[in-house]
Amino acid sequence: MKGISVITRTALLLALTVVFQMMRPFIPVAPLGSNFIIGSLVNASLAVASVVVGIWGGIAISVAAPVIAFMQQHIAFVWLVPIVAGGNAVFVLLYGWWYSKNKWAGIALSSAAKFALLFAMVKTAVQVLVVPAPAAAMLTLMFSWPQLVTAAIGGMIAVPVIERLKNRSENN
Repeated sequence: MKGISVITRTALLLALTVVFQMMRPFIPVAPLGSNFIIGSLVNASLAVASVVVGIWGGIAISVAAPVIAFMQQHIAFVWLVPIVAGGNAVFVLLYGWWYSKNKWAGIALSSAAKFALLFAMVKTAVQVLVVPAPAAAMLTLMFSWPQLVTAAIGGMIAVPVIERLKNRSENN
């Protein structure tokens, strides 16, 4: 894929990711429930990006998405932005690398790695930064097993999308 095509597709996937993040007010469920929907869709975008536009495009979206989510006030603390970006980047790296070898192993490994990194980093950050107990408990919950679930669902959603995009580009 040529440079301008990669940039265009990356921009489109980033725009789609931002649209998914903006859907929170329109999903009539509790915040944790909407996080499952939004998180799965964002992870699907990251997974698609890692395969369709490559690792660097996926990492660009991995970093931009939490910055934009912070500006949209979906991320409460600025110190969470690099943690989320790091978790996203690990997901993109592993998903993109494993997809061509074994997509199901890629989903499992990238999801587990993202979950482990986010959980460890948030758990450490709330202790180091002395986050008040109620906020610390909520953050620890939000960045624990739900991250594993949303990453796995997002990885699975991405598989047919990637296959469809590959088939389309082969036919053109």
